[in-house]
Amino acid sequence: MSAEPLYPRADAAARNVDPMLLASALDHIAKSAAKSRSQTRRIRWIKARAEIALRGEEYRDIDLDLPYSAGPNTPDKLARRLAYHIALRHSVAEVLKSLHERLIQCRELPVSAAEAYDSFYEGAVLEVLERVAAANEQAKAAGA
Repeated sequence: MSAEPLYPRADAAARNVDPMLLASALDHIAKSAAKSRSQTRRIRWIKARAEIALRGEEYRDIDLDLPYSAGPNTPDKLARRLAYHIALRHSVAEVLKSLHERLIQCRELPVSAAEAYDSFYEGAVLEVLERVAAANEQAKAAGA
């Protein structure tokens, strides 16, 4: 009775696949990881792991800077991000409602179109921009 291999797929490949084919695959993985446009920690780890296997060395976790896992706090991160976007959406909706009301007020004034435009442009747009900036700050504070 023999013990089960630690990595059954690797054990089967070592017994049934040409070693040159495995070495070629590892070399291709290492080269592809090195040529990646974004050198993330995970990509660098994949490259180093393939190179260790090509050298025939035993893999040890302590020899490499392991990639971060998504971690247990991922749902918390997503919830904060969602709260930020919801708060920002509500703030923008309020600003748009205010802008719409201001446009209606400008139309009701008995002034020329040029005066209404000037009034709107000088007052409402600047006000809306200030409110959008404030809403963005509030949304950031809510998401933090």
